[in-house]
Amino acid sequence: MKSVNCAGLIIFGVMAILIMAACDNPPQTQTGPNNNSYIIVENATSVTLAVSEISSKPDKVELIYFHTKNPCHCMAVVQDNIQYAVDTYFKNEVANGRVKLTMVVSDDPANAALVQKYNAMLFTLFIKETRDNTERIYPVSDIWNMTGDDNRDKLVNFIKLKVNSILEGKSS
Repeated sequence: MKSVNCAGLIIFGVMAILIMAACDNPPQTQTGPNNNSYIIVENATSVTLAVSEISSKPDKVELIYFHTKNPCHCMAVVQDNIQYAVDTYFKNEVANGRVKLTMVVSDDPANAALVQKYNAMLFTLFIKETRDNTERIYPVSDIWNMTGDDNRDKLVNFIKLKVNSILEGKSS
C-alpha cells in the first residue's frame, strides 16, 4: 500500500513540475507588419494547448518550409514531397487563398529577417494559422521521421491530414 502511495506522490510531483515549467514559458506574442499579432509556439505541449483553445476554422493556413540553396538529396526529397502534397491535395484552397506554401532559402542573407522571426534552422517546416489578424506559428518536427525516397507516401499523407485537420478547425 505504501509503494502505491509513494508512486502516486512521485507522479503528482513530476506533473506539478511540468505544469510550473510550462507556465514559465508562455508563447511569445509579437506584432508584425500590417499590425497583425502573431504567436510563436515552441514546444509540442504548448502547440496542443494553444490550438485546442481555438474552436473556429482559420482564415488562412500557410506552410513555411526553410531549406538551403543546395540541399542534399534527402532534404530535396522532403521539399519536393511538401510541394507535391500542397499541389495535389489543396489546389482549390491555394486558388482561393486559404492555403499557401512558402519556400524560404534559409542560407540566403536576403531572408535573414524571416529566419530570425521564425527562429528557423537550415531545414524547418512551420505552420502558420491566421484567425482575425492573429497568427499562430509552430514548428512541425514530425516530418523528420519521414525523410527519404521510401517515405514519400507517408510524408505526403501526413501533410494532407495535418492541413485538413487545421482547415476543419480541429486541434493539430
